Amino acid sequence: MKKWIVLLIGALFFALAGCNNQAEEKQEETKQTEEKQTEQNKEQSNEEDVFAKAAMAEPDENTVCVFCNMKVYPKEHELGKFTAKSATENGDVLFFDDIGCLFNYERDHGGAAKKYVRDYNTLEWIELQNATVVKADIKTPMNYGYAFFAKKEDAEKFVSEQPNATIVSWEDVDQVAHERYMKKKQMMQNKNDGHGDSMDQHDHDNGDMKQDGHSHN
Repeated sequence: MKKWIVLLIGALFFALAGCNNQAEEKQEETKQTEEKQTEQNKEQSNEEDVFAKAAMAEPDENTVCVFCNMKVYPKEHELGKFTAKSATENGDVLFFDDIGCLFNYERDHGGAAKKYVRDYNTLEWIELQNATVVKADIKTPMNYGYAFFAKKEDAEKFVSEQPNATIVSWEDVDQVAHERYMKKKQMMQNKNDGHGDSMDQHDHDNGDMKQDGHSHN
């Protein structure tokens, strides 16, 4: 009888020990999960802070386009409404004088984490994918002729008031930019081969630089 009692007590002891171990493991697992979630929340918060600053960033009087090295206009300038910008993963902000330069820069350097354009009416920054794009007979720094709107109804109103204006897709913008990009590369190749004229990297835009208010640094 005593033997069975001893065995029973031993079984109960091991059962309780097993339960305690499981409880401790569960607590440790819960702790690790909470720590991981806290770390993820912290990283997300830091990322949001980085992009919040990038979304508000403005060019200064010395800012030049990272693609073409031409002047980037502030929003107070009549051509400033066409300025675009992008932000890298670590929050570095790159400015472009016209939207085509942004697309063509990415062909060589890869896509950015965030991209922004200005609303044509308010001049406020909006994320590129949220903008409605209008192609119109308007002067922009590199003669791309695109205006951007946060609200589709504003874009439609603009189209109704502008002759030959039409709403287009970002794919259309990218295609036009790519055509210029390839034309530029061909012209530079011709120049290197001795078959081209003395052209700077912006001759592909078929625009009058003086008319656009641009000048070389």
